[in-house]
Amino acid sequence: MKKLAFLASTLAIAAGPALAGPTCAPSDSRAQILASAMIDDLHPAWRGGKRVGYGWSLQVRRNAHDDAGITYYVGDLYDTRGQLSTRNVFVVESEWDCGP
Repeated sequence: MKKLAFLASTLAIAAGPALAGPTCAPSDSRAQILASAMIDDLHPAWRGGKRVGYGWSLQVRRNAHDDAGITYYVGDLYDTRGQLSTRNVFVVESEWDCGP
C-alpha cells in the first residue's frame, strides 16, 4: 500500500509542471510579443510592426523576471479563432489581463 501511495504522489508531482496556468488577454493594444525576458526583444515572428489584437489570448505556463524586476508571462499565443499562433513567447505582465 505504501508503494502505491508513493507512486501516486510521485506521478502527481511529475504532472505539476505540465498543467497550464491562466489564459490571459491583452489589456493594451500595443502589447509586444517577445523572444525573451527582455523589453524590446521582439519575437522574430512579430517584428515589423505586427500587433496583437484584443481577441488574442496567451496560455501562461510560467513567469520570468529581468534584472530590472519586470515580470513576464511565458506561454503559447492563440489567435482570435483559438488556433495556436506562436509557442514559447514572452509578454510583459502589465500588458495582459489574467483576471476573472
